[in-house]
Amino acid sequence: MKPIRLVLLALCLLAGPAAAQTLVLVSDLNGRYGSTEYSQRVAAAVEVIIEHQPDAVISAGDMVAGQQKPLLDGPQIDRMWKAFNRTVTDPLKIAGIPLAVTPGNHDGSAYPEFHLERQHFAEQWNNRKAGLDIQPGSEWPRRYAARIGDVLLISFDGTRPGALPADEFAFVEKMLASYSKKDGHTVVLSHLPMWPFSKGREKEILNDRELLDLLHRFNVDIYVSGHHHLFYAGTDDAGMLHVALGALGGNMRPFSGDTKRQRHSFVLLELDGAVPQITVLTSPNFAQPIDLATLPAEINGPLGRLERIQPGGRN
Repeated sequence: MKPIRLVLLALCLLAGPAAAQTLVLVSDLNGRYGSTEYSQRVAAAVEVIIEHQPDAVISAGDMVAGQQKPLLDGPQIDRMWKAFNRTVTDPLKIAGIPLAVTPGNHDGSAYPEFHLERQHFAEQWNNRKAGLDIQPGSEWPRRYAARIGDVLLISFDGTRPGALPADEFAFVEKMLASYSKKDGHTVVLSHLPMWPFSKGREKEILNDRELLDLLHRFNVDIYVSGHHHLFYAGTDDAGMLHVALGALGGNMRPFSGDTKRQRHSFVLLELDGAVPQITVLTSPNFAQPIDLATLPAEINGPLGRLERIQPGGRN
């Protein structure tokens, strides 16, 4: 495993040598169920992201607001995606910034009753992969491997709690075996985290020891997730970094056992081949850093313990 450093800096302190690869990580941009409008906060975040000119933006799911009843019809789902594209996808495309996605429970749920939403998710992204080097054997946009410079990104469908279905596990294993290598960084992306971060969502995790062991076996550097609507970064007992992303659209949630909510945020991930850096930019102007000392020192779950990363080095 390569050393990982968490750096929390204000926007004005980000000047310095350019990283080899810069990725922006976002999640949970959707508003209320069926909404065809986005918070001005989302548009403001997109403007700041474009200013950074990252090599790619990676979304950990929940880009539109489905997965409730009564079920949405096709035209309504299309209107929701049109609003998302107008607010997020199109500005990034005009700026020449690729957007990599993974399904969330609100835009591409694997539960059978939401098959129409899942179908529209696929239709929306089938022709929107410009700038991403999708690897053979991928099933874009639901699950795939892509290269972004020296970064290998593997995305899989993690929209249902519990253990991964056998075919999903086999896909992740195949992509890792086919494309992971010792040099560069490997980032694995899914909507659900493997640890219980937020209050009220303690059971909404990928509680899968075999999956965690698989990621360790292939020396995955970073596992990125959304869904819990708060930011946390910590290492597991094998040294793999877990990055839980805060929401940009929905309500922020408190950590389990707490009541205080974070601000909305996105993450700037800089990978220079040696020491990855994570900068957390928060609303309203996405220049205010999260005080790392306010985050829990550790997060415990069925798969063990995560230890919070400290500024300036690993734990």
